[in-house]
Amino acid sequence: MIEIKPQIQHKSNCPTSGTALQPAKILWQGMHICVEFKSDSGSEIIDLLRVGHGSNTSLQVDLAKGEVFSGNSYVGEWLGKPLLNSLQNPRSEKLEITKEIFKPCQRVIILNCIDYLYGHSLLKLLNAQRHLECNPECGLIVIVPKFLRWMVPDGVAEVWTVPISLKNGRDYYLDFAKFVDEQTKRFEQIYVSEAYSHPSQFDITRFTRVPKHSFDDKEGVNITFIWREDRLFINSLLFRILRKLNLLSIGLAVQNWKVRRLFEGIRSRVPFAKFAVAGLGTKTEFPEWIEDYRVDMFNEKIEQDICQVYADSRLVIGLHGSNMLLPSGHAGMTIDLIDERWGNFAQDIIYQESNQKMAAFRYRFLPYQTQTDTLAFIAAVMVLTLDEFKSYMTADVVN
Repeated sequence: MIEIKPQIQHKSNCPTSGTALQPAKILWQGMHICVEFKSDSGSEIIDLLRVGHGSNTSLQVDLAKGEVFSGNSYVGEWLGKPLLNSLQNPRSEKLEITKEIFKPCQRVIILNCIDYLYGHSLLKLLNAQRHLECNPECGLIVIVPKFLRWMVPDGVAEVWTVPISLKNGRDYYLDFAKFVDEQTKRFEQIYVSEAYSHPSQFDITRFTRVPKHSFDDKEGVNITFIWREDRLFINSLLFRILRKLNLLSIGLAVQNWKVRRLFEGIRSRVPFAKFAVAGLGTKTEFPEWIEDYRVDMFNEKIEQDICQVYADSRLVIGLHGSNMLLPSGHAGMTIDLIDERWGNFAQDIIYQESNQKMAAFRYRFLPYQTQTDTLAFIAAVMVLTLDEFKSYMTADVVN
């Protein structure tokens, strides 16, 4: 946790002169929590507080000169330039921010989950459990975009729900900054959560209220493919060409065909299995033996219902991305198909297995170019040999 009231627990130096800077105030940009400084030269230096994806590197912007300073050039491009642009171009729209108070507190921790990527917002929210369990002396205030309100766990002191879309998640809303400034006057001591981008101390069921997969059910085996229409299970070069030519309907038809071939290959090896597709986008159709849970838009009820589909699945298969977070967190096993994003390995998986060998078995990472028949063979082996593998690999584990 980082204290911001009554003291701002943040040290910084001027990026040009190197002299120590004295923090002036907290700036609630939206996605970012920033610290404003005044340098000796009169420049207005704004530091990114070490939270979220900015926790591992320094990042400063000089608002007057329009410059970005970072110890990491990639972070400077990815976070720094959009931050500077947002501060130079604030948005004046009024926001209908909802404030829910469940218990009064004078010492609080603020967990900010606003982001421009769905997975980032969700992963930030998962930090809530750590604070609820490890910092009971402080009330937890969660700031969430509307689409995540349903996942806020029980036990928080307050929820501030903000109608900022993912598309606008990087923007600086003056109304949001004003709202938080006013609300923080109510508290004697305030900390902000580090909002780790990949927290480990959480149980996904506390957030979705949907139980995880039960391996005790031996009657049926459900296998689900996680569908998306903005990243396809086809050759990446072909995908880029089709997208450029506005012919993605062809790519979606190919993806549908590949999913059907994959399921047919698994069914030939696991004849008692049942199959489903779930995810965002309803273009193309599947035969009746494949249950179709796809939707054109998510809302609270649909997401919770879909989480139950994941939980009923012995195995989920899908392309790497934030679309795999909730499926992997609820299903029995996962196959994650990765294109060129090997640098983001495992970032889209919610591991729910503490035994290392069992985790290696339950969560597989394969190139998306893997031949469909090979993929079907691996999936079938996972389903058919799970119990045998567990009996060999956990024989000395004390339950």
